[in-house]
Amino acid sequence: MTLGKVQIRVPLSVCEMSTRRVIAAWLMTLDGIADWPVPREEDGAGSPEFWYAMYASYWDSVDTLLLGRRTYLKWADFWPPVRNQKDAEEYPRLFSEFAERVEKIVFSRTLETAPWEKSRLIRGNISDEVNRLRSQPGGNMLLGGGARINQAFLRLGLVDELRLIIFPCAVGRGKPLFDVEKLPDSPEEEIPLGAPLRHNFRLIEARPVKPGGGWVFLHYAAVRD
Repeated sequence: MTLGKVQIRVPLSVCEMSTRRVIAAWLMTLDGIADWPVPREEDGAGSPEFWYAMYASYWDSVDTLLLGRRTYLKWADFWPPVRNQKDAEEYPRLFSEFAERVEKIVFSRTLETAPWEKSRLIRGNISDEVNRLRSQPGGNMLLGGGARINQAFLRLGLVDELRLIIFPCAVGRGKPLFDVEKLPDSPEEEIPLGAPLRHNFRLIEARPVKPGGGWVFLHYAAVRD
C-alpha cells in the first residue's frame, strides 16, 4: 500500500521477523514531547493513512497489549463500547475490536484489580515478564501508554520496533517521549558506541503519513549488539 510520494522502506531480516517482538507506537512533536497537540486539519490526524501507519498495517500480528496503570484505566473505560457505536468511524471501531481481542498485560504495583476482559496484572519485574512472554509462542506485543512506561521499556532495552509519527510542531513544554539524563558537556560532543543508555535502531521505513500533510511516519528496528 502506497501512502506517500516520498518513501524509504527496508525489509526486516529473517532473524528479526522470527521472534516475538515488542512494538512501540508513539506520537511525538519535533521537540520530543509525547503530549497530543491539537492538529491542523490539513495534517491528516485521524485519517485512514494515520491509522494504517500506526496500527492497522500490523495489528493482525499482535496478540498482546502491554500497558501501564494510567493507560489501562483510560482505555478500559473508553475503548470497549466504541465497536458498537453506530456513529464510530471505521478505524476507531476496528481498534476497539482489536483491543477486546488481545490479552492485556498491566504493569502496576498499586492497581488492585484489572476487570477488563482478558486482562492480567503484573506487579513484579518488567524485564522478567517480557522475557518470559518472548520465550512463549505467540504473536507480537504492542506497547501502549504514555511517556513513563515507554521510557522504562526503552531504558531496559525491551523495545524491538519503534513506530513514530512526528507532529510538525514544537510545543516547548510537556512530557518528553524519551528519557534523557542531563550530563556535563563533553569536550568531544560525541556519544560513543556502547555508552550507557544508548540504544541503536535501524531505519525500515520513512514517509509522509498523508500526501500533502505535515506528519511524518518513521519505522525503526532495534539493533542488538
